[in-house]
Amino acid sequence: MYQVLLSRSSMKAQKKWDKPLRLKLKAALERLAFDPIALGEQLRQPLTMLRSHHVRYQGLEWRIAYQINDDNKVVYVVLIGPHENFYNRVKKLFDVVCDSPT
Repeated sequence: MYQVLLSRSSMKAQKKWDKPLRLKLKAALERLAFDPIALGEQLRQPLTMLRSHHVRYQGLEWRIAYQINDDNKVVYVVLIGPHENFYNRVKKLFDVVCDSPT
């Protein structure tokens, strides 16, 4: 079993959602803890280090973007949100991370 860790943006965003959506996404995160590789699909370039799990809620598609660290048995959730513009938001997030000075 993996430990699931949420990014700050993921934790912050979920406070805005209604309770049934939060419960549905929480259940999806619990399933990810058991088998994150089987549940998600690897993203294409330039985001191949991430996987995405799809959740349907009230006719809308939601996405959970995450990374897996097999050595430490950790699933790190980068972003959770509706499918609309989701991958652009993930790309923008990683552009900021990659462009920041070390």
